[in-house]
Amino acid sequence: MLRLLIRLLSAGFFVWLALALYLFVWPSQDHPRRTDAIVVLAGDEGQRFSRALELARAGVAPVLIVSDGVHSNWAPARKLCAHPSGHGFRVICFRPAPYSTRGEARAALGLAERYHWRSLLVVSSTYHLFRARLLFDRCLKGHALVYATGTDDNLAWLPLNMVSETVKLGLVFTTRRGC
Repeated sequence: MLRLLIRLLSAGFFVWLALALYLFVWPSQDHPRRTDAIVVLAGDEGQRFSRALELARAGVAPVLIVSDGVHSNWAPARKLCAHPSGHGFRVICFRPAPYSTRGEARAALGLAERYHWRSLLVVSSTYHLFRARLLFDRCLKGHALVYATGTDDNLAWLPLNMVSETVKLGLVFTTRRGC
């Protein structure tokens, strides 16, 4: 009986690992193309914010939306939000409520409705992309593209991020099904 339990647990672990690698290490993503606005999600500011800023400067969208930019631990995001004009694109900074990806998607929905945007490019980390797409697609009436900046330079965090995202996905599919 113990041997069977160990086999089942081992098989379950390897199934989860394969699925987690597919969803959180090699997720489907969109190539950046012209949209109404770019939304950079909070967290991992170095890679997410830098890449979103590059895309805005390249003219991918006339608006850059920075989640939690005013309170960011990353000085360039705070600076941009403190001085939002004169960049060649509009800057909108907000703190999501609730402070979560769902809160960010809801805030983006509010902005999209207010400004009549039909498409957004959501910039986030690779491990976060699948859930971000799911939440933004649930909230937006238009079209949300998702683009990954890569995974945090410290790969030691990847297993923890994979477990965390698995738990959060479980919540998104069960108790938190709406926008």
